[in-house]
Amino acid sequence: MLDLGREIARGSAALGWLFSLTSFHTWYLVFASEQLQEEVWGTDHTTLVSDSFAPVGRVEPVTDGYLLSGQWRFASGIEWAGWVGVGAIIPGPDGQPPELQMLFLPRSDITIVDDWNTLGLRGTASRAVVADRVFVPHHRVFALGRLAGPGFRGAIAETSPLWRVSLMTMQGMAVMTASTGVSQRMVEEFTETTRSRVRWLDPEAQQRESPAAQITLASCATQWDANWSLAQKYAQEGWDRAVNGDGWVLDEQERAKHFSWRAYVARSCLELTDELYASSGALALFDSNPLQQIFRDMHAAGVHVGTDRGDAYTSRGRVAMGFPGHPFH
Repeated sequence: MLDLGREIARGSAALGWLFSLTSFHTWYLVFASEQLQEEVWGTDHTTLVSDSFAPVGRVEPVTDGYLLSGQWRFASGIEWAGWVGVGAIIPGPDGQPPELQMLFLPRSDITIVDDWNTLGLRGTASRAVVADRVFVPHHRVFALGRLAGPGFRGAIAETSPLWRVSLMTMQGMAVMTASTGVSQRMVEEFTETTRSRVRWLDPEAQQRESPAAQITLASCATQWDANWSLAQKYAQEGWDRAVNGDGWVLDEQERAKHFSWRAYVARSCLELTDELYASSGALALFDSNPLQQIFRDMHAAGVHVGTDRGDAYTSRGRVAMGFPGHPFH
């Protein structure tokens, strides 16, 4: 997932983003009810599922399910998805605390809002969706957060390490991977542009001969190498734990560490992209220049809550000092 997602994002940031996210959605739906899976993929195994985790939905309990209303933003890929999962807080049974639940609806039950007018990742069509008192039966309601602990994944967890990987490890790869591919493309495009660039104030001078350009390129390429190595280590640690049989049960220290790693990778990829773009000259301003689109896409990919540096570093520091970490880690 990491290698393929990076390579796809290297060619198309939007497509790489959608590949990683929809792969994650397909992965976690394996643990949902068989009836829901049959509805989603029974007649078309290529059906894509979009989602929006924000627990902003309003639910009204009714016989055999809920009436769901609300508006959720950032439903990546909704234009091509047959189903969408949206978040809501639902009271627990028998007086148990309320819990974030994902409620799944066929595309025919929601309205898509054409609001995706953004700086970058425009091709993801991450539009808002609206539901107005839509009936959602119980079998389409899924307590996604329970996957973080043991005892909820069922017999399928015994069939392959893939089904024992930590929930947040998978989610983290989904939102981190595109940044590695987009920033790699930036290094490559900057290299090619610099090789042929002529300095306007000195037409005889080739930009490729400039020590400043050479140092900038070498520094950013090395930074990308380090980012990719950490991303690989992130994925490998998650896989190794799954192979050993305890992948989904991460302690606070491990969860906080991994949150900081994926936040570091995403922000570092953004920073090296900024450095190369700032050294690319005025022609990089034009829409026709690939560096400009890469710059925009990288900034769009870098602001996802799942890679927020402030939350991640605060969480790791709090855990190190004996306090609870961020709920999203």
